[in-house]
Amino acid sequence: MPSLDLPAPRSAFLLRPTERQSGRDSEQTWDLHRRLRATMLCNRLAQARILKIVRAARDLAPPEDLVSAAQGVGRKLRAGKLSTALVAEAFVYIDAALHQTRGFRFHDVQLRAGLYLSVGHFVEMATGEGKTLTGTLPAALHALSGCATHVVTVNDYLAERDAEEVTPLLNALGLSVGHVVHEMEVAEKRSAYLADITYCANKELVFDYLKDRAKLPEISALAYRIKMAEGEGPVVSDLDFVLIDEADSVLIDEANIPLILTEPRPDGLSVPFLEQAMWLIETVGDEYWEAPDALGYRQLRPDRIGSLVAHLPDPAAEWSSFAMAEEVLTQARTAQDMFQKDVHYIVEEDKIVLVDQQTGRPTADRTLPWGLQQLIELREELEPSATRATIGKLSFQSYFKKYHKIAGMSGTLREVRRELARTYNVPLAVVGTHLPTCRFQDKAELFATSQDKINWAAERALALTNAGRAVLIGVSSVALSEDVSAALKARRLPHGVLNARRLEEEAKLVAAAGQSGRLNVVTNMAGRGTDIKLSDQVRAAGGLHVIILDALETDRLDRQLYGRAGRQGDAGSYDIAHSLDEPALKRVLGRKRLGFVQTLFRGQKELAARLYFFVLNRRRNHLEGVRRKRRLKLLTSEEKRSDLLVFTRRT
Repeated sequence: MPSLDLPAPRSAFLLRPTERQSGRDSEQTWDLHRRLRATMLCNRLAQARILKIVRAARDLAPPEDLVSAAQGVGRKLRAGKLSTALVAEAFVYIDAALHQTRGFRFHDVQLRAGLYLSVGHFVEMATGEGKTLTGTLPAALHALSGCATHVVTVNDYLAERDAEEVTPLLNALGLSVGHVVHEMEVAEKRSAYLADITYCANKELVFDYLKDRAKLPEISALAYRIKMAEGEGPVVSDLDFVLIDEADSVLIDEANIPLILTEPRPDGLSVPFLEQAMWLIETVGDEYWEAPDALGYRQLRPDRIGSLVAHLPDPAAEWSSFAMAEEVLTQARTAQDMFQKDVHYIVEEDKIVLVDQQTGRPTADRTLPWGLQQLIELREELEPSATRATIGKLSFQSYFKKYHKIAGMSGTLREVRRELARTYNVPLAVVGTHLPTCRFQDKAELFATSQDKINWAAERALALTNAGRAVLIGVSSVALSEDVSAALKARRLPHGVLNARRLEEEAKLVAAAGQSGRLNVVTNMAGRGTDIKLSDQVRAAGGLHVIILDALETDRLDRQLYGRAGRQGDAGSYDIAHSLDEPALKRVLGRKRLGFVQTLFRGQKELAARLYFFVLNRRRNHLEGVRRKRRLKLLTSEEKRSDLLVFTRRT
């Protein structure tokens, strides 16, 4: 259970540790008294008291000088303790600032979520309930106390948009707001991080942290903090309080993707070496490889490397190093098995651009590890980029454990609550919806081929739009989105497409997506920050309808897609349609299970469909467990490495 204590304010303790050095040490020092106090503040009685105070204050005249009043409660908070009375007083002023700047108030669900976030919880809050505004409650509370406060989102667009949306509210409390995006110069970033509250994308924040540490590799802790006090220190100075939006995407789905800071290396891999590695992978059989693991990755059998290289008539010089040969051959196999064009990456302006599998957005600033990037570039007949040496590496898990206090929110957290609690020692609170949810699942269909599935979805969308509904067809890849678009064009059905190639159309499509008869095809919606507002005609016709056309990796991705329907008390519905020829099913279900379902489907389609969805859910849960073990293994190895570096007096 998290502590009630606020992190020490940076303005009062310039030479305090800038980050929590060991999450394990601080966990061991929490005593029973603190645990009880945290529980007391989060129980229903305390919540009811705070909500009662906030509601009662709305009947009173607001303070003439809201900034002075808010800063006054901030001075009380600088003692570092949260109490029911102080939280209530701060929430009263934040609520008044919202009314002053936007003309409405926080509803009870937002206030409850804000309370949980303020004492350091993860909060599951349904999509459409106003997470951006809810985040201002804990952010303002900690910023008023003098804590460096970072609000983390999943991309630059949301960081800038959210900062602009909440700046008037936070300025009304006397708080400064900054935002960080990739294109900024170092001086601009430094200024943004020194603001009371900083909005930033997760990747940009961690890379800025890595760049800081690469510049000061062996400076002593005292000298490091003195430089910070003199304004010459790192750009990311204090790690006090962090609030993470889409916490499951950041802390779970991307936990196994290490963020690697690199620099060009002179001894790059030669093109003949890479071409020969690709040729070997395409030519030799599976006897040179171990059986694939649960996630589909294969390892080269070390005893077969020599005989494998013997296939080459004129081997490149690099083959003389068995370690390098094994690494590049493994990367070549990964490129073949795990990276598909227009699914995992797209080609733009003669460059490989990776696609974020959770959000469907391109990640132009991300590259693949040593060798893998160059192999895919060669496969796409592009000029291989220079190989690069690693000068810094850090996972999101390890980075966010450095904060003195962490909180996060998302619409899909309950499935990963145990892992979050184990990794961050932070519990989950699930808050309800402001209005009853009226969404329901209509159909679950299984087809033999993707084309049958697409044709069914097109006819289904035609019927629904003709009935006055708005329809969203959700897919996981650029390739499938364009196949669906082609089927809709063949039926002369007007529609929009939102994928990694068409981001410039996002605002326009979302603005009209809730109108009668509107049809849009979109890739994964996690972290898009979209709020589809329905017209009265669509509400009367039954609301937004979502059609999911992919066997997605997890149930959470399904929920993120169909969660766009039935928001804020609106009616809504969704369908799920899969096909037995989807490439991912061989890995998710396994070849034997998939083969059995395919055979059964030929004679008993209804029974096969029921069996398929039952097995799919079980296999998803199993694979999520496998990924969870991989994340734990990565975190453990990073902690051991960190302990070793401390022992050798390196930072």
